[in-house]
Amino acid sequence: MEEKRLVNRFNDMFVKTVPILDDVKKGFLTNKLDIIKENKAQFRDMIKSRAVSIQKIIEEPNKSETQKDFLFLIPSFQTIGLALENLINKMETKVELKILFSEKGLAEINELYTILEEQFRDTKDYIATKNPVLKTNVRVGWEKIFKIADEYALIHQDRLIKGICMPQASYLYLDIIDSIKRISRGLIDFAEKV
Repeated sequence: MEEKRLVNRFNDMFVKTVPILDDVKKGFLTNKLDIIKENKAQFRDMIKSRAVSIQKIIEEPNKSETQKDFLFLIPSFQTIGLALENLINKMETKVELKILFSEKGLAEINELYTILEEQFRDTKDYIATKNPVLKTNVRVGWEKIFKIADEYALIHQDRLIKGICMPQASYLYLDIIDSIKRISRGLIDFAEKV
């Protein structure tokens, strides 16, 4: 019973994060700063509200094995949260400063982000069901993101050399792709430990 309750805490956070991810992407692609800021605030509020209960478990002197297993998941979850926070911040910066990305660059980010959203949903569903097919899908999503992201980084270097991309946009583009990769890596780590 305790294990299910603790795992449900993570599942609940994943459930609430999926629509936030989707809305942040919409704000980024349509240059709507208010959508990004609103969802960034929702994400932070959700994390803060869960931090209190996690802190109580950390401070518990006589932890059960289930609580110890729960705490073992925290580093992977923190990796996901920090990378997601960075992703949102970079997307917010791009929109706020009106930094232009090429259509190709936006399409590449959109493709990676779509794969990430699928991987996020598969992780959420895996937490709830422990279906091994979903765990496999999480790994496949991670492999796909890393392969595509590395290809796009090389293509991007070529665009930068040819002057198609501006250096200011280049930094944000690469940071956004790197954040997507870190979130993806955190998701597979989390699924492996759950």
